[in-house]
Amino acid sequence: MVVLCATNMVVIKYSEAHFDASAFSLGRFCIAALAFAPFLSEGLADKALWAPAAELGLWMGLGYLTQAQGLLTVDASRAAFISTLTVVVVPILAGLTGKGVRALTWASALGAVLGCALLGTGGGSGFGTGDLLSVLSAVFFGIQVFRTEHVAHKLKPGKQLPLMALTLSSVAAVMLVSAAFVHPAEVQRILSAPASFGAALRDQGVPWWQMLYTGVLSTDAVLLIEVFALNDVPSTDAAIIYSMEPVLGAGLAWAVLGERWGPLGWLGAGIILTSSLAAQIFGSSCAEKSS
Repeated sequence: MVVLCATNMVVIKYSEAHFDASAFSLGRFCIAALAFAPFLSEGLADKALWAPAAELGLWMGLGYLTQAQGLLTVDASRAAFISTLTVVVVPILAGLTGKGVRALTWASALGAVLGCALLGTGGGSGFGTGDLLSVLSAVFFGIQVFRTEHVAHKLKPGKQLPLMALTLSSVAAVMLVSAAFVHPAEVQRILSAPASFGAALRDQGVPWWQMLYTGVLSTDAVLLIEVFALNDVPSTDAAIIYSMEPVLGAGLAWAVLGERWGPLGWLGAGIILTSSLAAQIFGSSCAEKSS
């Protein structure tokens, strides 16, 4: 799973250099939603799933949308490390809505912000719009993870796949709205004449392999692994495993895209990684002792 996540931003960054970002995102999540089409009818039949699926789809869609837009102007390796801010966002949200935020969590958050500033300074260009969008993406994904946990506690047995089908359909709807906002005339033309859609795709040279990879593997497969395969993995072990994602992502960006950082960039990346690990590992340990 970590390998799939690490390759995700490199593939998106490469694809966006040759194809429109909003159109790529729309194609990616239409493919991701189609993979769960067999469970869609069951999800639509259960009205109790509509509201949570729409909410999770909104947060997830905003996360992926800002991620894709951020990658237009920021290195994939920088975006990969900034994405680990999600690990800090989740305990802050949990604390604000429950028992309060621990000092360690606030310290980790401040460390992650400092790391982002250093990463922007020493990772190429200064901290810009792409970095800000990457930070917003991490926040949106943090909200999505936090709300997913809340929904999961109330979910009836056997409803995971129908919920995912509805959620991914909601994400595809978010991407359709985004594409319509960026390219209103093209979307209106395709919706009014669906038969022209195939010809339009062939003319534009759509990166189908990249869409299939990000839609089926780095979206659907990752979600399935999270839902089913990681239920028994301790949070401390999961934190260490997840910490490899930005490291692998930066390595792939270095090898495939030729991205390079200065000393301050590597220092910032290290601070972000350390802050995220501290928030997850030691925060979990404190929670277990207090319970």
